[in-house]
Amino acid sequence: MSPSGDTGSTNLQPGQRIKPNVTLSVAQTLVEKHYGLQLESIKELNSYDDNNFYVKAKLPDGKTEKYTFKVLNSMDSKNPGHIEAEHAAMFLLNEKGVKSPVPMKTVEGSTFLLVTIENECTDSSSLSTRTNHIIRLLTFIEGQVMHEVQPTLKLLEKTGKYIAEIDEILKEVACAALDNHTSVWMLAHVLELEKFLYVIDNQPERLKLVSSVLAAYENRVFPIISQLEKGVQHGDFNEHNIIVQPLATDPSEYYIYGLIDFGDLQSGAYVFELAVTICYMMLECVKDGVDLDPFVGAQSVLQGYSSVRNVPVNELEILRISVASRLCQSLVLGAYTYSLDPGNEYLLTTAKTGWALLDRLWNEKSDEEMLACWKEAVCNKNIN
Repeated sequence: MSPSGDTGSTNLQPGQRIKPNVTLSVAQTLVEKHYGLQLESIKELNSYDDNNFYVKAKLPDGKTEKYTFKVLNSMDSKNPGHIEAEHAAMFLLNEKGVKSPVPMKTVEGSTFLLVTIENECTDSSSLSTRTNHIIRLLTFIEGQVMHEVQPTLKLLEKTGKYIAEIDEILKEVACAALDNHTSVWMLAHVLELEKFLYVIDNQPERLKLVSSVLAAYENRVFPIISQLEKGVQHGDFNEHNIIVQPLATDPSEYYIYGLIDFGDLQSGAYVFELAVTICYMMLECVKDGVDLDPFVGAQSVLQGYSSVRNVPVNELEILRISVASRLCQSLVLGAYTYSLDPGNEYLLTTAKTGWALLDRLWNEKSDEEMLACWKEAVCNKNIN
């Protein structure tokens, strides 16, 4: 598949406000006008930089369908080529039997549309005045997000296997927009995080910890990026983007039913996709009400992943740094975005347990112990 390319992304800069501030009434009007649907209900969903809405609409045959209506932030709305790549990935995965959202066509016949929106102006709004945003309506994937259920080592192992299988399928996606795409959220660009460290200037121990991780990345990961195996990947395989359902034979155990949110789709080193997955699954091990060893959880993810894709030693040697770097991104950028959108507690999800986990990951085990931990997982890569 070859969606059109674009000129790449301009990365987020400190102080830049990109999130739309669309009211429910404006969102409803946009859906009804551009998709020709009669809405039964609409409510806003948690989001970082976009506005997302859960929509129920009545179809002409009287049936009710559920959708996610997305209003993209002003920065990403300048890159329609990336949206085309996301849609190509979604269509491909559905063709292969993977449950993921499907873009719906507007009354104009396109799967996305650039519209001018009059943003609601409040003290905490991300944008004021009129701005251009891409809008999309996606089919809704039924189930629970993984964050809502109790994780088990079996489920963590399944996450590793699942994302490796997804990336294997995504090898069929070819898009110049992904080759040019950059983002401060990409692990290949984690050193850009230094521009945002001022948000933790008043927390010297945390600042020291993050600076140590970034220094290790600069010295040990950045110099070998060109040597790492690369490909198209989801980019944000976290507990809020994984849809699960209970097993019929054992309702206490879950299987992965689907995958959502392709906004971080990218072309990059596969070890970074693995690191992102391990990062968020380690966080699942230490969330409220869960008592799993995060290092054992990380091993479970790697066991599942390596049952599909062989992980070479040079990737294992930088895996701890890469996982820690993703934690730093989530913690620092979460704090930064919260400073622009105070009251949006969703932005601080990682912070609840993330700082303590980052300290453990970085200081509890030596490099040799971590490498042995990874190698043990790879040796035990059979999955049930």
